[in-house]
Amino acid sequence: MKFKIFLFSFCFFVLFLINFNKNDKIIGYSKPINQDSIAMPIVSDRYKVRDLWGAPQAKRDYQYARFLSASVKISVDEGSGSGTLVYYDSQKNEAYVASCGHLWSGSKSYSELLENPETCKITVWYHNETKLKNPINYSANVLFWSNKRGYDCSLIKFKPDWKPNFFPFAKINYPLSKGLRFNSCGCDAGSEVALYDVYFEEFRGNDIITMKNSPRPGRSGGGLLTDDGYYVGTCWGTSDVDGSGIGYFTPLKSIYVIYQENNFGWILNVSSNILARKIPIKDINNKQGKYSSEYIPAPGNFNIVP
Repeated sequence: MKFKIFLFSFCFFVLFLINFNKNDKIIGYSKPINQDSIAMPIVSDRYKVRDLWGAPQAKRDYQYARFLSASVKISVDEGSGSGTLVYYDSQKNEAYVASCGHLWSGSKSYSELLENPETCKITVWYHNETKLKNPINYSANVLFWSNKRGYDCSLIKFKPDWKPNFFPFAKINYPLSKGLRFNSCGCDAGSEVALYDVYFEEFRGNDIITMKNSPRPGRSGGGLLTDDGYYVGTCWGTSDVDGSGIGYFTPLKSIYVIYQENNFGWILNVSSNILARKIPIKDINNKQGKYSSEYIPAPGNFNIVP
């Protein structure tokens, strides 16, 4: 009898783990009429969660400029989505933008796109924390994209005419706990970039699940950003096109796989160098204190002041 109870409990536990680790199913794509946004995947939420907070509330006040300035609109042949600046190479003047893969069909590797290049358009509303009078467009090169379920991500590169701030990728083990607030940035309905408060609910299969202000078409590819300055996920889907359901984001573990497969693993380690650039610099020989954001202080000749 005890063995039967044990066997039943064990089988139930195994079935629970299998179901828990399964991805929710994509049941369609939504592209509202009279919007230039790309069609967004609509996902069947197995738990049928409905958001009680109402319609998504967009934030565009200047106090959010740190997040909005790193967020962009991406326009392709089929429509538009969103993206986030994740690195700037000051030596080559190249800015890298992370986004989703379903802005394009299928999947394309870095090597494939070297032979047959793909371009897109980047639109920005800020140069760092300076709001522009009018948005500016830039031509960009698509480096790779993945449309594989659970691995929806891409990387884009362009040459800016300013030195952009960015949100580097967090370490793969960055802690996410239920109820933790994050900043979801993007261009819902193809509009000007905005910030939306979202709350981490759980990992479900290969997805990050969020509550409140769930994505709508146009936010595809937008970053999930932390208050301490890191990128932890990519927006790719929603359970309800009106924003009343839950949000689906590609997690770091999946992003790491695709980026490393395309020889861009190096960009995932940029965050380890960010701390040094945040250290306040006090130099008695340079009292005006004007330093490039790339400047890292190192020991040298100095005078000890009594």
